[in-house]
Amino acid sequence: MHLVIISPFPPTITGIGQYGYHVTRSLAKSGMFSRITVLAGSEINRAIPNDLGLTELDYCWVPGQFSARQAILSRVNSLKPDIVWFNAGASVFGRSPWVNVSGLFTPMFVQRLGYPTVVTLHELIELTDLRTLNAPGGPFAKAGARLLTNIATQADVLCLTMRHYSDWLTAQKVDCVHIPIGAYHEPELLEESDSQELLFFTTLAPFKGLELLLEAFQLLRVENRKLKLSIAGSEHVRFPDYFSELKLRFGHMDGVNWLGQTSEDDVIELFRQAQVIVLPYLASTGASSVLYQAATWGRAVVASNLNEIKKLTIESDLQVEFFNNGDVQSLCDSIRKLIDSKEKRLSQASHNFCSIQRARPQETCRKYIQAFNRALEKRRSLKRISFPIPEQKST
Repeated sequence: MHLVIISPFPPTITGIGQYGYHVTRSLAKSGMFSRITVLAGSEINRAIPNDLGLTELDYCWVPGQFSARQAILSRVNSLKPDIVWFNAGASVFGRSPWVNVSGLFTPMFVQRLGYPTVVTLHELIELTDLRTLNAPGGPFAKAGARLLTNIATQADVLCLTMRHYSDWLTAQKVDCVHIPIGAYHEPELLEESDSQELLFFTTLAPFKGLELLLEAFQLLRVENRKLKLSIAGSEHVRFPDYFSELKLRFGHMDGVNWLGQTSEDDVIELFRQAQVIVLPYLASTGASSVLYQAATWGRAVVASNLNEIKKLTIESDLQVEFFNNGDVQSLCDSIRKLIDSKEKRLSQASHNFCSIQRARPQETCRKYIQAFNRALEKRRSLKRISFPIPEQKST
C-alpha cells in the first residue's frame, strides 16, 4: 500500500506542519504501508527528520507560490499512489488568499484524477471571528471563508480535529469523521518544575493574545519577582514580522525569554521547565495542539474562555483554568491561582494526563487507517489496509 501525504513539514515545528510530522511518524511506525511519500512544503532550511524510517520526503512545493498545486498534481500522477492524504488549513499554502484558494483546489483535482483522497481540515474559518483574526478580503472575507470550506471538503473523506466541526458539516451532508489531535508522543508525566515559569508556545500572530499576556505578566511580576515567561513558536505566515516587532516593544521587560522558533527535539524541554502553560488567545482557528501537549507531559493550563476552547476541553475531557477573553485582570487572577497552588496544578495535570491516555499516537494512527479504508471503499478499490492496532480502552 503506497500512501502519499501532502503537508507542510519540519523544520517548521508548530501548527499544522508539526501535526503532519507526528502523524506521519506514527503511520510509518505502524508497518501497514509498503511505501510512504511525503510531498512536503517548506520554504526554509530543509533539514530532513531522522526518525521517519523509510519514509520518502520530497520538498516539491513552496508555500506562497501559485506553482504549488501543479507541482503536487504532477508528482501524484507520476507516483500513482493507492491513497492520498492532505493535511490542510486555511493558510497552509501561503500568505495570499488567492494562493491558498488555488492550493486548496488540489485535493479536488486529485480526487477527480481517480485517487482515493482524504483531507484533514484543521480550521473552519467561516465559524470563527473573522474580524479578530484580521482575515484578508475585507467585506468579501465571509464569502471567501465559505468558498474555502466548499473547496476543502471536496474529498472522499474529510477529517476534522474538533467534533464541533464534524457535527456541523455532517448536518450539511458532508462525509466526515472526527479525529482529535491527541498526543504527539507517548504520555510522560514530567516531574514538576521548581521554576515559577509560564510558557507561551504557538504560532505567533496578533490573535494569539501574546500582548495581553505580556501586559498581565508585567502586573504579576511586580508582586512576584521570581515569575518568568518563555515565548516560543514560529511566525504565522500572514504576520511574518510580528515577533520581531513585539520584541522591539517589549524586549526591555525583565523575566521574559524570547525563544522564537524551537527545534522539535527541544520542545519537551520547554514543557519540562514550565509550571503553567498559557493560551491567551483572542480568537481560535481550531483545536489547540498545545493543550494536548500540556496534557501529554503533565502541565497545568490557563486558557481564554473562547467557545472553541471550551468545547475542545469537553470533547477531550480536559481541565483548564479559564479566564475571561481579553480581560487582563481575569488572566492575572487565573495565572495566580495556579502559580500559588501546587495542589491545583497537580490535580489538573493528573486529570488531563489520565484523559490523554485515550488519545495516544497509536489511536490517532488507527483512526486514520479507518479513514483511509473508508476512502478506498468509496472509490471501489479492492485494496484495504489490515492492521493489528488495538483500540485504546477508556480509563
